[in-house]
Amino acid sequence: MLERPTLILTDDDPDALRLLSKFLEHRGYQLRLAHSAKETLEILEREPVHLVLTDLMMPNTNGVELTKEIKRRNPEIVVMIITAFASIETAVQAMRAGAFDYINKPVIPDELNVKVTRALEQFALRQEVSVLKERLARSVRPPDLIGESPQMQRVLQMVGLVARRDVPVVMLGESGTGKELVARAIHNLSPRSSRPFVPINCAAVPETLLESELFGYQKGAFTGATSSRKGLFEEAHGGTLFLDEIADAPLTIQMKLLRALQDGQIRRLGSNQAAAFDVRILVATNRKLDQEVAGGRFREDLYYRLSVVTIQIPPLRERKEDIPLLIDHFIRSHAPAINPSVKSISPEAQHRLVQHDWPGNVRELENTIRRALVLCRADVITPEDVVHLGPKGPQPKTDGPTDLSTAHAEFLRSYFLQALERRRGNIRQVAEDAGLSRKSVYEQLKKLDIDPSLFRGHA
Repeated sequence: MLERPTLILTDDDPDALRLLSKFLEHRGYQLRLAHSAKETLEILEREPVHLVLTDLMMPNTNGVELTKEIKRRNPEIVVMIITAFASIETAVQAMRAGAFDYINKPVIPDELNVKVTRALEQFALRQEVSVLKERLARSVRPPDLIGESPQMQRVLQMVGLVARRDVPVVMLGESGTGKELVARAIHNLSPRSSRPFVPINCAAVPETLLESELFGYQKGAFTGATSSRKGLFEEAHGGTLFLDEIADAPLTIQMKLLRALQDGQIRRLGSNQAAAFDVRILVATNRKLDQEVAGGRFREDLYYRLSVVTIQIPPLRERKEDIPLLIDHFIRSHAPAINPSVKSISPEAQHRLVQHDWPGNVRELENTIRRALVLCRADVITPEDVVHLGPKGPQPKTDGPTDLSTAHAEFLRSYFLQALERRRGNIRQVAEDAGLSRKSVYEQLKKLDIDPSLFRGHA
């Protein structure tokens, strides 16, 4: 707890200020009284402040606008709003502005003291976060989170900070940026690391199945339910449940998730019996959740329940200085299984990869290195091994093979490599795409010295 916290009490009503002061003066706080938003901001300019309690309805600038301005100037200051017009809308409006909490009028002393204490604990936590950031950036280094760029340093700092705080975390980022890797890192550094990490992609499961996947079902709950089955909430007991692509969860599922998180209990399909669960919730999406809320596609109450902490994961094009580190990591990770003779990449090939925009982010880079390892005929990856980039990347050299048979073989090799990557090594699907039998595809792959098993299980 802070030694002698400084509080600003803001209200245009002198009697209300005197009453608030009376409630709080015996708690040892340094109190500063302001009769307007302007006076509040002037105090903030003069001295450090830990907490601002402001009335909602004031002339000129109301409490919500004042909160926004305080947060713009110093995000660490905790703000609470006092209102005689308490409602869900008021609460949401205040939280949107950045308020920590709100207090109803008439003010009840015990409630005020409890909420002020909690708010100051929040300030102390934010101070602790600031102090620990530098130290944690050096000490916390999950092995799969590669990067020295400022953007990745911020991600690593946040991972270290939130790992031991048992609160929900939202990971935001484009597809392929490594959101699940960040979620796994948080789990592995948390007190729950010895318990299960259970991921599910909400976009990959049909709505009719998602509910039973999450919450389980009882025998006879629906046609085909010949036995009872645990859901992922139960499988993750004591550990972490990672909900990937949460923005794709249907509104009906969002409502059930909200209820589960509020109650700390779930019910299997076909059961009336509630069961308590103990899991930490981590979620990820490649969409902007606030825009999904505004568009009515994501529940606002669930959004505020989940977004206690948000980690923004940068796209690879915004941290190109990390590409050489990632290339080295992927060569060391995949070469032993794919092409053990490859030890490094040439400067020219590396330059080509650094210049690429990487719309598929780290996942695309990893697949490119895997493909280069398949193609490489020496112990160093060359530019000729990394020509198969997307339309925004460098284009292949024009001085290709001169004889038709070699050109045909290289075309087939490139075609099947891309087909296997697209279909994740599924020979049946590759054969259907090519209009060939599976036997013919296997024969072509054998001639081209391509192992389809290398492409299975990689997204």
